[in-house]
Amino acid sequence: MPISDDKSTREAKLAEALRTNLRKRKAAARGAFREDVDPAIAVAEAAPQPYIVVRKLLGISLRGGDRVPLTVQMSAPFANPDGEGWAVAVRLEGDGGAFDTDCGKAAFGRDGLEATRKAIELIQLALDLASTTHDLRWPDDERPYDLSAPL
Repeated sequence: MPISDDKSTREAKLAEALRTNLRKRKAAARGAFREDVDPAIAVAEAAPQPYIVVRKLLGISLRGGDRVPLTVQMSAPFANPDGEGWAVAVRLEGDGGAFDTDCGKAAFGRDGLEATRKAIELIQLALDLASTTHDLRWPDDERPYDLSAPL
């Protein structure tokens, strides 16, 4: 199989490999927890509804060229029902990935502001993951979405 000459595809594959390695290292450092319960998902289920739409993008599938609207959403900060601190839930609708669920995943902080800051970092991760399966574009004029730009 020939190596793709498309720079963005190569960069997306490299970024995914780096993220996978980082996730494995973080999981090993945290220690084992029950396979069927992800604390970030369990807490996100308690998030206040409806979520706030914070960004709309267009995703073009790298495999078939299908065009799907992608919507980045986040909840208002809420008290963590499973422990201390606060949480903010993040959801990315449209790509079919790990964040494309009814509740998404939660980011945690000591207070609402820190939880919101970490939620923005989690949104960046969700968009990075979506970029491995979709070409991300702005919906208005279909300019490429710059993943390296701050949110």
